[in-house]
Amino acid sequence: MSSKYGELDFSVPPSQRHGVALKGELVNKMKSMLPDFPNLLDDTLEELHVVIRRFFTETTNQSATVVGNHVFNDLDSFIDCLVSGDGRSAARACRSLFEHLVNYCEVMSSPKAAERYMEHKVVTADLLGNLTHGLHYLRGTPHKRERNRLAKLKRESLRPLREALSRFGTSFRRDWSSRNLYDRAAAHGYESHYDTYRLLSQVTHGSCGGVLGSHADISGRTVHRTGPSLELAVLSYLEGFTFFRAFAKEIGTRQNIETRKLIESIDNLLNYWPKYRQALTDLDAMIWPETPPPGPIAIMAIHPNGRARWYFWEPALNRMKPAYPPEGSEWMEERFRQHVREGNVEIPPNMEGRPITSAVSGVQVTPREGSSWFAASGILPPGVKPVAPWLICE
Repeated sequence: MSSKYGELDFSVPPSQRHGVALKGELVNKMKSMLPDFPNLLDDTLEELHVVIRRFFTETTNQSATVVGNHVFNDLDSFIDCLVSGDGRSAARACRSLFEHLVNYCEVMSSPKAAERYMEHKVVTADLLGNLTHGLHYLRGTPHKRERNRLAKLKRESLRPLREALSRFGTSFRRDWSSRNLYDRAAAHGYESHYDTYRLLSQVTHGSCGGVLGSHADISGRTVHRTGPSLELAVLSYLEGFTFFRAFAKEIGTRQNIETRKLIESIDNLLNYWPKYRQALTDLDAMIWPETPPPGPIAIMAIHPNGRARWYFWEPALNRMKPAYPPEGSEWMEERFRQHVREGNVEIPPNMEGRPITSAVSGVQVTPREGSSWFAASGILPPGVKPVAPWLICE
């Protein structure tokens, strides 16, 4: 654990420590609140193993196997995200599962669509050949090998790409399919889920509404949270397993692969969703701070030897770092010294060699390079909050 968390009181919920919570702390809390979840996942993964093995062994439609590769790998990521409460990543994986479901139905229904799907790999090769940015970081033999590899990839993709564009049109660069996702979804009976896809896309596209679960209005102020969006995890759980259940049903119908037991295990997970929802809703309430967290503060300190030093104070963690003085700090330091000399500062008896400090609002300081966090009590006497009346004195 980073030293900057050394002053946190982990005996109280995160809501009482400015919303600061550690990832491992949240995961452990989820485990205790959802004791049956791991067993339900294990049951699903056990049934999934057999289905995956049969799918890749028995599927003769090559495009369908590639789509299946996407599905099963994204499902794996999706489950990991649900276990950790990583709602943003779960939303992205959930969105992909819907797209894979529709694409599977499309390539299984249309030989032409299956052909276009496979031919689109030449677009991928062309794009990869253009990724020369990494050469800037390589030297010597690794640089030469990577440069030659990319050049070969680009060179070998040119002719197939021209032929594909000639056959399918210039729009083929943008998308493998000749029709948009909504039309494909509607053709296979999944248009009712398209609005869910659009909602999840807001996370991927960085839309304003995509910060669902990671910002809130608290006491009239907007508070942004970095870390897991539990609200998105709840939403994604229901939709993602619904999409995968539909995929399992499709391969059972279209390929005569036995998926009945897998679907039953997914139904058990879907029936467990109310408990998952309640647990993460309760946990979310425990994390959001009761009041808006304070921002970082610049601290100016006059040490017993008369030297002025600056510190970056993080009140939410009650930790500090030495900081570089702000530009033009000399007049502030001298004015504060004068304020102290004139007896305007009440010096508490428990200073014990600590400096006289002042918070400086409206000023930003940068922590010194390579500096370490230390307890604010090393600078601030217990029970004392630095103020800055000298800034407005005559």
